[in-house]
This record gives sequence, C-alpha cells and structure tokens, in this order.
Amino acid sequence: MIALDTNILIAAMSPAFPNYTVVRRWLGGVPEPVVTTHTNIAEFLRLVTHPRVFTAPLTLFAAVSAMHSFVDGLDLRVLESSDHWWTDLITLDSLLPRLRGNEVFDAQIALCLRFHGVKTICSFDSDFDKYRFLKRVVPS
Repeated sequence: MIALDTNILIAAMSPAFPNYTVVRRWLGGVPEPVVTTHTNIAEFLRLVTHPRVFTAPLTLFAAVSAMHSFVDGLDLRVLESSDHWWTDLITLDSLLPRLRGNEVFDAQIALCLRFHGVKTICSFDSDFDKYRFLKRVVPS
C-alpha cells in the first residue's frame, strides 16, 4: 500500500496546480493499492475551500463532491486513526522535543499509516522524511 498526502490529493484534483500532470501520470502507474487518512481528507477540505489559499476556493459541496469522485474513481481506501493515536505520540520520542503546532497533524497521519502497516507515503512534503518507519516518494 502507498499513502497519498494532502498535497498529492490537491495536485491530483486541481488542473491549475503546477504538478497536476505529473501526479495524474504517476497515479496511473501505481501498481499497489492507494490509501489516505481522514486527516488528509480534512486538510484537503480545509485548504481547497479557504479563500486565503486559493483565489477561487471551492464551496464545501464542490470540495466534498470532488473528493467523493476521486476516492471512488481511484478505489482509494480511507484509513482511520487508532482510538488513542495521541498517546502514540510519545513513541516518537526522538521527534518530541521538536514536534509542535501543525507538525502534530503530520504525526497523526504518520501514526495512522504505521497503525495500518503502510510503509510508503507519496508527498512533496519533506517533513515526512523524519519518520523512520515511512519511506517518502515524490511523483516524477
């Protein structure tokens, strides 16, 4: 299994996004099942509906519809975090002195993937490189 990060979800569904063509081509050649997390979907919805992020943000209805079509079209499985994912944060003890703020969302995603045995994430975000149990791939 390979996980799709939020920036990949946005790139794959936004033709105006600079990496749209690269991501779509890459997705067409992925030989293994693809997954994402509830956190990634929430981040996607937050970003694509935000007027400070996009000059023409989507309505919530349009964003949810786009995500629904993408999930169904790609047969994308959406993973749930463990019930007590936040207590698993302490297992990331080598990162805890630096882990704060928005990094908690990446940690939640990483822990969800570890919980489900997913070892690879597709992302443009190099912050995932600090999770030794994840391998990050960049579409090319």
